[in-house]
Amino acid sequence: MRAPITLHRFFLITLSLIFVSPVLVYSQGEGYSGPQSSDGPGFVVPSGKPSANNEFFKTLKARCDADVACGKASGDVCADAGAILIGNDPPDDLRGLPDAQRIKIALRLFEKGVDSSNLAAGRAYDLYGKSDMLLGITTGGYSDPYRANELMELMLKRSYSGAILRKARSTVSFFSLTVSEADKKQACALAAKLKAEGKLDIDSIRVANDVLNAAICKSPGPSQVN
Repeated sequence: MRAPITLHRFFLITLSLIFVSPVLVYSQGEGYSGPQSSDGPGFVVPSGKPSANNEFFKTLKARCDADVACGKASGDVCADAGAILIGNDPPDDLRGLPDAQRIKIALRLFEKGVDSSNLAAGRAYDLYGKSDMLLGITTGGYSDPYRANELMELMLKRSYSGAILRKARSTVSFFSLTVSEADKKQACALAAKLKAEGKLDIDSIRVANDVLNAAICKSPGPSQVN
């Protein structure tokens, strides 16, 4: 029997949905490198208007399906194809699907690219790990914390900055109640250092900004990387 949702728990769940929803994240134009709506990032294309991504998505998906496994293309094409599905201008034939169903399709594309693409691994990780922030509330059947941990280990093994920053984002999270202020400040400093080096991909820049915009990173106090 499911436990009743208290007002405090409802408030935390609402914050989680706002701040970690992948559809919201990728609809801001920072999730992939291809075209979105001509009306600009964040604009939801009306149902009667053709998607600007119809042909681009078909091309990316075809390359993801046929060329990535044999090494003819980078898994980044799978990362870009999947991000279109959960962005603000999905292709016409998939636009009417529920968010959870489009996310599941995007995850299949991301998975095809994880072996050769940190972008694909990172985007899949963000979706699989969402359940931790939702406090047990259903996410449509796509959350998988175990697979999220596998992908995190894979990205860390590659020394991917996006993985390091995702761990920093978890450290400074409002929900990390057992993490010391000193550790949170160190995570802030690490994010600032990696961003200042100017070598981050587009997703890692977004994650670094998430860290630096956390309340603990904006509060006064020493921040340094050990």
